Amino acid sequence: MSADPITTEVVINRLRETAATMEHALYHSGYSTILRESQDGTAGITDANGRVIVVSGGLQYHSLPYTTAVRSVLARFGDRIQHGDCYVLNDPYLAGNPHVPDMMVITPVFVDSELIAFAVSLAHKADLGGLVPGSSGAAAREIYHDGLLLPPVLYSSEEGVNEAVEDIIRNNSRVPEAVVGDLRGQVGCTRLGAKRLVDLCGEYGTATLTWVMATLLETTAARLATELNDWPDGSAEVEGLLDHDGADIDTPVRIHVKATKTGDRLTLDFSGCSPQTLGPVNCCTPTAQAVCLLAAIAVSDPTIPINSGLVDQVDFIIPPGLVVSPQHPATVNHYFPTSHLIYSVVLAALGQLNPTRAVAPSGLGTGALAVGYPYSRMGKRAVQYELLVTSLGGTSLEDGASVVLPINHFTPSTPVEVLETEYPVRVSCFDIWCDSAGAGEQRGGIGFIREYEFLSDCAVTVRTSNHTYGAWGLKGGKPPLHSRAILDPGTPGEEELGPLVTCHLMAGQVLRLQQSGGAGYGDPCLRAPEKVAQDVADGYVSSRAAHEEYGKTL
Repeated sequence: MSADPITTEVVINRLRETAATMEHALYHSGYSTILRESQDGTAGITDANGRVIVVSGGLQYHSLPYTTAVRSVLARFGDRIQHGDCYVLNDPYLAGNPHVPDMMVITPVFVDSELIAFAVSLAHKADLGGLVPGSSGAAAREIYHDGLLLPPVLYSSEEGVNEAVEDIIRNNSRVPEAVVGDLRGQVGCTRLGAKRLVDLCGEYGTATLTWVMATLLETTAARLATELNDWPDGSAEVEGLLDHDGADIDTPVRIHVKATKTGDRLTLDFSGCSPQTLGPVNCCTPTAQAVCLLAAIAVSDPTIPINSGLVDQVDFIIPPGLVVSPQHPATVNHYFPTSHLIYSVVLAALGQLNPTRAVAPSGLGTGALAVGYPYSRMGKRAVQYELLVTSLGGTSLEDGASVVLPINHFTPSTPVEVLETEYPVRVSCFDIWCDSAGAGEQRGGIGFIREYEFLSDCAVTVRTSNHTYGAWGLKGGKPPLHSRAILDPGTPGEEELGPLVTCHLMAGQVLRLQQSGGAGYGDPCLRAPEKVAQDVADGYVSSRAAHEEYGKTL
């Protein structure tokens, strides 16, 4: 079976349109702010074997977990899978989801009784139990501390929702209405995707659709192979450090990669990483591999589509029992700074192999803030869950973008107006952080300050990173400032918090988060004087830093 180039391109774009429609439905049916405002979720399509065809949404590192989850459903249910079924799962060791709050929904696609694909969604839930509101506690020491763990289970069928499963989910959440509302939104978006695929088969035929999906994977692998083949053969090693794992606060956690390019293949060896940790900074292998593939695209050709074809050109050496390959029952709830650092060290290593596309690291102060309130503005128990972003590093041509993450560009911060409307909190400051960016001929993106005044007693979990060990500059560029978390700033009780901590606060207390900017690229003294002057006028750079870092007197 084959199709002409025009038909092939039309079907590929229809697949992308289907995934984008699923994504739109997911976000617009979300109950929680983490889904409808921060868009912490994706939707997409795999083939009948779980190979990822397309993922829509800003969190493209969800791609490889799709495969793990689908294959887990296939292994458990096999021939019992039927048209109209929807399966749910969230155990990271079975589903590959980054951490417990990320729940996956899998819907099979049948045409004439033949299983041809799966429609998939992965979305973060505001709370699934565990030690603290938000299910990602600093004191977690095993996966059972992270909340409800679901193996693949049938959540709904043509007969309706499995009420017993839904009751279990409700009973294990502090905010059951938001969780079940978001979950049903995932079911809806995957059913929509399944229907669109069936309709597509009606237009072009099942054989054409399955052939085009396979061709897309082959084309992606071939494009990455072509890019790699143009690089000189060689190896590069880079490592970075997390401050600690939350359990042993005196020991940093090492992420080390050796990248070797030979011909049209790339090998990434993580044997030099720290062992898996007692604290929650472990990162499951599917997520670690996925962010590596994003780095490979960034240093080759960003227009290459993200799908399972990338895996065909990259070999991984990841021994079990490392922080990037934790074994059950290690906790993984604070995986995000680790995955961000994995991306950064791989990007740095590949930048040495292909210097024309080298990029300075983004700021490493990533994570999340989770706040549990006894009452929301509407009188119900509430969990405020926010992603903490940073800014990108400079390149050979441009300054780094501000308040943007490298591995999920389209995941925005929750708007201040929404937070203050729904939760008993006042955001007293959300502003740029002067001098937070790494200086360079092309400076890093600017970091920011966000300050919260809590209007009721609450339980706060701060999950940031890299207060001690930060990003590094490139080609003479300077590192950015480190992130900080400060409790009750400017008062006699001012206290600087660590990067991973849970605390119980009283009404009136204030938390200030200072998020690092990106690293600089190139010698700061080579930056154009007019650019430095504009940065000073905009409040990005102080007059002192203009003189001391850039050698300019204004």
